[in-house]
Amino acid sequence: MKKTGITLIVLMTLTLLIAPFQSAMASSTISVKLSNYIGNKTSMDISTTGEYKLSGSNVAVTKRYEGNNRYEVANSIADAGWKNPSTIVVVNKDAFDHAMTVSPLAYKLNAPILYSGAAKLTKATENQIKKMKPDNILIIGNTKSISSTTEKTLKKYGKIRRISGKDKFEISQKVAKEMGSYKQAIVAGGASFMNGTSMISYAARKGYPILLTKKNSIPTYKIPSKVIVVGSTKSISEKVEKQLKKTSQVTRISGENRYELSVNIIKKLKLNVDKVYLAKGSSSKYAIPMSLLAAKNNRTMIYVKKDSYSSSLKKLLKENGTHTYHIAGSSSVLSDTLKNALAKQVYLKKNQNYQLNISNGKISLKGIKTYNTVRVVPEKYSTKNVLQIAGKPYLGNVNFAIESGYIRPTNENIPFEDYLKGVVPNEMPASWHVEALKAQAVAARTYSVKSIGKVVPDTTAFQVYGGYNWYTNSTKAVDATKGKVLKYNNQLISATYYSSNGGYTEASEEVWGNALPYLVAKKDTKDPVNAWTLKLSKKQLGTTFTASTAASEWSKAKEANAADLAGLKSWLLKNKETAASDMRIASISSLTFSGKTKGQRAKTVSIKLNYHLKNKTGTYTVNKSTTASMKMTEFRTVMGATKVKSTFASVKNNTNDFTISGKGYGHGIGMSQYGAKARAESGNSYSSILSFYYPGTKLTNY
Repeated sequence: MKKTGITLIVLMTLTLLIAPFQSAMASSTISVKLSNYIGNKTSMDISTTGEYKLSGSNVAVTKRYEGNNRYEVANSIADAGWKNPSTIVVVNKDAFDHAMTVSPLAYKLNAPILYSGAAKLTKATENQIKKMKPDNILIIGNTKSISSTTEKTLKKYGKIRRISGKDKFEISQKVAKEMGSYKQAIVAGGASFMNGTSMISYAARKGYPILLTKKNSIPTYKIPSKVIVVGSTKSISEKVEKQLKKTSQVTRISGENRYELSVNIIKKLKLNVDKVYLAKGSSSKYAIPMSLLAAKNNRTMIYVKKDSYSSSLKKLLKENGTHTYHIAGSSSVLSDTLKNALAKQVYLKKNQNYQLNISNGKISLKGIKTYNTVRVVPEKYSTKNVLQIAGKPYLGNVNFAIESGYIRPTNENIPFEDYLKGVVPNEMPASWHVEALKAQAVAARTYSVKSIGKVVPDTTAFQVYGGYNWYTNSTKAVDATKGKVLKYNNQLISATYYSSNGGYTEASEEVWGNALPYLVAKKDTKDPVNAWTLKLSKKQLGTTFTASTAASEWSKAKEANAADLAGLKSWLLKNKETAASDMRIASISSLTFSGKTKGQRAKTVSIKLNYHLKNKTGTYTVNKSTTASMKMTEFRTVMGATKVKSTFASVKNNTNDFTISGKGYGHGIGMSQYGAKARAESGNSYSSILSFYYPGTKLTNY
């Protein structure tokens, strides 16, 4: 346990240092378990500035829609989106232009799209229709596309309706009429339906039809006041665009290829891609039903290659915090190499709040996935990449795990000197004189350098660490003393420190029993002698508390100093009344301090008191008495170090209470932080401050 007094926390607003910083070597790192400012929580908010991602082999959600062929994949997609649809759309297995143009109508009808052969109904599709039990079946295309024989088979499973036409252009026009009134449409090249497929999800959700056009001329269609032309001039010429502009407001979305086009559509239309639907870009057979499922889930479809995806898509996924990937087709279509690469990639969206919760013994990242542990890492260790945890900033990697039923973050592998930049302003106010801060930096470095490579707490049990709460003065102090530590006989010293000593330092053997030549008792003329008092009421309980009234009075009885005496009660139950289940202190009849240490402090305490005892059997013994004797250092621990602030104290017996008066705050061994401040303000350098509080030590590199 860290042998310090009070940790000083800066409450004033100081300017956060944004200057360039120096990182220690990768091997000189330390990890910190965070609890001091984070607390014990089962729910925790995090957010990022800069680029952060989840680290692990299976951090993203990946779902594959498999099948041995296009029929089975379409069926798998249909199962994922529709249970018992009223309508099913059936198209020819190769008529992707028909399937594309009918997709917005299928969305409106809440119908999946299934494939069939032309001459007869494919068995896999027939079985899917049997399972779904639709009322209506919509056939797209003429009898060359879906034969009369196939239609006859379909009639067994629902009421048939067919949308037909002399060519793909006429069919797209008829489908558009079925959409009803619309103020905007998508115009796609009839010979480049892969471009139009990229727009299915958006068009379906908006209720826009997809109209097919030739490259250099547009059929006689009802053209709305706004159109989106999808694809470059290689698929739809400027001539067609000019013709459209005569009656409509035209927006063209294009790309160097279909992969870039699908990315540009998302960017131009600002679509949500936290979850994406992926299809192979070399064919529409999986992309079309996948686009319809994406539309149903208010997302979009993106083209990828079998084993990879473009750098522009990777950048898009990073910027938008994509965490879920739906994959169309088996591993022979989109490989497991691609799937596994995607599973490793979850970038957290900048400035977006994420919530961690404990769920069934695991950590749930709300809206994404449940994990055993969650490791969040920056793209690069930098002050530009900051992770906010419960409103507190941290640099570098943070691993979230469950500990004793709470979410426990660990700030991992922090460059050691950067760790100190997060310690010094939390142990000494950063507004203090820089020479005092330098002395604090050396003491903190000396104290913790042996823990490089280990995990330490962020509390007073070690050193208080505030993460990326860096301040100008304290950071200068760490940088100015970089690598400097204190040694005695070439060995690192125990560089303990505390708030204030009341004018006299204490010898180490008086508290810990081990005499260290550099931790001695001596007068400190610069310590400001901070005074404190604590009053303990002699009478604690009312006189009505007797054995006969115990049952009714027990819950009513209140100790005047219940909080102050809680530790003393625990001590008595542990050391004096081990068979009892509880007690109430009735009165204190005597409190005396005796002896004197080398540091002018009291050595021992004797306290006589009366109490009411509740035995494990449930019976009560009233007005028992005892004398508790202990070392003054133990008394401080028992009463609480924030109440009895030091052992440099005396006690006065008043009529109604005992008043404990003390000086200083902390154990008094080593450096007084307030004393260092006063010495710095008097013109002392940090090295002379350290020489006074750690006499005989040498300031050197670790």
